Order: sequence, then structure tokens, then C-alpha cells
Amino acid sequence: AFHPNATQFTMHLGLNLFGFWRQSMSRAQSIFSVSNITNETQILSLADLNLVSTDTWKDLISGKQYDEHYEQIELQPYQSVWLSNLG
Repeated sequence: AFHPNATQFTMHLGLNLFGFWRQSMSRAQSIFSVSNITNETQILSLADLNLVSTDTWKDLISGKQYDEHYEQIELQPYQSVWLSNLG
């Protein structure tokens, strides 16, 4: 998903979160990068990302694994997550 020619789309997640989605050229790996761009804690609902429910998702920054695609992540001010289905 980090290949320069990989598919990339920005995501509309409201005014407080900035996100984009990248997909590997083989379409095997997806990465959702989401950043809290405020000085206040924000809640990210994984359901808003439309994650593939059969995959296990992992934050490549913290190493935390998300097994339920309806979980919520509390993002501290200016915190980012990189969620990937291949960790």
C-alpha cells in the first residue's frame, strides 16, 4: 500500500479528523490513515471506515489489534492511527 502508484483516496470524516485510504497494487492490503487534527480528544468509529469485517485490523503505529469492525478508537489531540489488514 506504500507503493507510489498505489490507489489513494481522501476520506470525509468531519471537521476534526483527516483520513485517507491506500490500497496496495495487488489489492491485498488496505491502510487507513486517520489523524485527529484538533487539540481535543476525538472518537473514531471503525464502522465509518467501512472496514472488511472478515479481516483483522492492526494499528501499524501502536501495534494494537482491532477484531471488531464496530469498535471505537479514542484519538488524543493530534494522534494518528494507520489501520492495516496486513500487519
